[in-house]
Amino acid sequence: MPLHSARAAALLAWVNGTRVCSDPLDDLSQLQDCHVFIRIINKLHRSEEGESVLEQPLPERISFIRGFLQKHCKHKSAAESLVSAQRLLEGEELALAKVAVLLLYHTSMSCRSPGDWNEFDYKTQVELASILKFVLDNEESLNENLEMFLQRKAPLSSSSTSGSSSEEHSPLLSLPHKREVRFLELQKIASSSSSSSSSTNNVLPGPPSSPMGDVMQTPQFQLRRLKKQLALERENRDELELELAEHRKLITEK
Repeated sequence: MPLHSARAAALLAWVNGTRVCSDPLDDLSQLQDCHVFIRIINKLHRSEEGESVLEQPLPERISFIRGFLQKHCKHKSAAESLVSAQRLLEGEELALAKVAVLLLYHTSMSCRSPGDWNEFDYKTQVELASILKFVLDNEESLNENLEMFLQRKAPLSSSSTSGSSSEEHSPLLSLPHKREVRFLELQKIASSSSSSSSSTNNVLPGPPSSPMGDVMQTPQFQLRRLKKQLALERENRDELELELAEHRKLITEK
């Protein structure tokens, strides 16, 4: 079954948006050498290993990516079963899309400003937001559900079937038309109230909300980010305590 075209296009837009490749990619299949994934990882967590692995054969590059996902993403199953080394070696687009989804999730958790996503157009943000929301809602069952989510066409409503039946709609794409109108209405209200007082204070209206910003500001996302930060701090503390214990042992032996 082919990938859901709108979700694949949104993932590709996000990969291009990381600006780690000299030329924009046109298709997810261009990710199969895994160089771009490693450059994204290096942009997030630069390390000597990350730099050197770019020169290694494909199996080593895949092993590095799976190890990163296992360590830094919540989903410990990512390296073992969710992302198959064999399917990545074969350049399967579904496997490449899964890696992109997990890196998108990790990047969003590290993102400090929802405004960073405003470079993407509205429909791309809707798809990225639907992917992020799906991962948040299915953290314990990604193995069972992610493939279906990346491949399926969301069912069209009876009203949309008579309209543009060629378009694919994601779970959040049933909202955007209503929400997009609401964003525009809010912007118009802000503009009119601003223009009425522009003679006194020249204040411009702020930008409307965005789908990615909306998801990132939910309690669900904020809680997940906080848990991730606490887990990282615990991990760093454990490493420091282990290092300190080793130093004490060396001093005692001397």
